Amino acid sequence: MAVLAGVVIGLVGATPALADPVVAVPEGGKSYGQVRLEKAGDNRIGYTQIHPMWLKLGNERAVTYCIDLHHPVALGKDYEEGTWSEAEVKNLAKVQWVLLHGYQGADDNAKLLADAGATTEGEQLGAKRVKELLYLATQVTVWHFSDDANLAGNGREGEGRLRQNEYRLVAKVYGFLKTNATDQPEPKTELKIDPASAASVEAGQKAGPFTVTGPSGDIPLTVTGGTAVDAAGDPVTSVTNGGQFWLTRDTPGEVTVAAKAQASHSTGRVFLFKGGKQAKRQKLILAGQIGEELTAGAKAAFTPKPETTPSPTPSVTSPSPSPSVTSPAPSTPAPSPSVPGEGGGDGGELPQTGASLYGAIIGGVLLLAAGVAALIVVRRRKVRFTA
Repeated sequence: MAVLAGVVIGLVGATPALADPVVAVPEGGKSYGQVRLEKAGDNRIGYTQIHPMWLKLGNERAVTYCIDLHHPVALGKDYEEGTWSEAEVKNLAKVQWVLLHGYQGADDNAKLLADAGATTEGEQLGAKRVKELLYLATQVTVWHFSDDANLAGNGREGEGRLRQNEYRLVAKVYGFLKTNATDQPEPKTELKIDPASAASVEAGQKAGPFTVTGPSGDIPLTVTGGTAVDAAGDPVTSVTNGGQFWLTRDTPGEVTVAAKAQASHSTGRVFLFKGGKQAKRQKLILAGQIGEELTAGAKAAFTPKPETTPSPTPSVTSPSPSPSVTSPAPSTPAPSPSVPGEGGGDGGELPQTGASLYGAIIGGVLLLAAGVAALIVVRRRKVRFTA
């Protein structure tokens, strides 16, 4: 029979911010009921009582679960916060999904009941009893992944056996959590955004991606100077552990983002007995938020868009007309030099001008003068002979 206990957390020495280990002391509560568990080839489990567990820090309380079915809790002894690898428990990535979607101590569990197809109407189940049954169903599902244990039936009469309507609710929630569990990242005790500063990009583009690691649960984002978006460009206001986002703005300038986590110790953190592995004591896992608030920041710069010269609007070119066929112009033959004495042109030849005209005039004058002189000489001779 596995007996679960509660946990009261106490800080020893310096605060967790100084990286000192967080130490817890387990305490338990009354049984919520008995169910029958089975594991192939393992007769050590069977009818099992389910007891509630918590982690307490000051006035804060957080639900926790067992991830080691076969060993008892070290009541009144120190447990120390550790990592998944140190816990050496299989399937913790799926256990994480079960815890995030199962019972974490909330008063409003309508979504979990609806997702599981379970109902409390007409079942005469009070709110307190419903929370107890949801815790029981979540614990059994955790053991399914951590210890290969399966819900096989109700408990025995007189030993905490559930009523039929109670067992029916437990079975539905167990089936929902077991069937839908997927691997989830291990939560951290520090909040980080990587990179802290992204490479500059042009205004209007996306800077990033930025990857957030930290505690489990929603991590709100507060953006100044721009917008946080997802891979598709849709605005986002929060992420979860392992999630990504981008920053963008339409004008040159800087965008800053601040992330905030509710608590440093969150769902999925494990607590291990300080007495060592040889002691073989039960291992515990947190299912709630407890501890100090965490913050982280990042930024991105956006540069002006390069100026572009508008291309000239191409003119609409009218189609060229078909080239007209031009008839060859008749060529005018060069005039042949005229031969003296040849006459009779039809007046179609061009008159000659210039030096040739002046030469003809001078020649005519000289011939006329010579004729006059010859006439005078002849007359003189005639006179002389008659005398």
